[in-house]
Amino acid sequence: MAFDPRALAAPTVLAPPAGARVERDLVYRTNGDRVLKLDVYRPPSGPRASPVVFLVNGDAPDPEIIATAKDWGVFRSYGEHLAARGLVGVPFNHRSTNRFERSDAADDVQAAISFVRGRAEQLEVDATRVGIWVFSAGGPFGLAPFLHRRPDWLRCAAGFYMIWDLGPLRASLPSATDESIRRLSCLSALDSETLDLPPLLLARAGRDSAPLLEGTDTFVRKARERSIDLTVLDHPTGRHGFDTLDDDDRSREIIGLTLDFLVQHLSR
Repeated sequence: MAFDPRALAAPTVLAPPAGARVERDLVYRTNGDRVLKLDVYRPPSGPRASPVVFLVNGDAPDPEIIATAKDWGVFRSYGEHLAARGLVGVPFNHRSTNRFERSDAADDVQAAISFVRGRAEQLEVDATRVGIWVFSAGGPFGLAPFLHRRPDWLRCAAGFYMIWDLGPLRASLPSATDESIRRLSCLSALDSETLDLPPLLLARAGRDSAPLLEGTDTFVRKARERSIDLTVLDHPTGRHGFDTLDDDDRSREIIGLTLDFLVQHLSR
């Protein structure tokens, strides 16, 4: 998806609180000369084991654009928001998929989650209560793998202006095949005869690109046909990145409702 520099640097339009206990730049993986890091935002009161939410940013053909994504204003904001709600927030850097041609980013997501869960006591997280909050082009590598095969620790997931179906974007993906479209699309997880999906939240931006909206609409329709536990939050006039670009009541409401959703499902 296109990146607006204002969206990357800006905080969320719902003013982020302060007070999180933050541990920055933990190295969770090294790959050649690439060192991948994450930050941990813990609730102000502690120590105690709290549910954890992993924040998965989108993708870009140029790996340098997303090289320091965890430091963008939006993810610093969400780390603080989550900590203020009694959850641990974990933004992390990952590699590019180069238009979904490589599996590096999916491997990095798995590695970041394994790193934190494997150090649950040290990082004050409850490894059995995990949520994933995915943004933009992060869907195919940050959420789809967990919907196709849900791990027992995944309690819920949210997607903001996210790619739920790669099918409508196929013309822009020269290396795509039927198999890769199926494997990387959240939509195809709904084809299973026996569904085991966590509660999902989908936030849709009305001014997003036509292919992304087409795939999102298809996912919503099919999920409802199959009676999936899906919460849909629409921002009719919202842009891709509305949570930092569109300073209006609906953007703030969607952020607040999403935080409520995560607290509700991770506190059980």
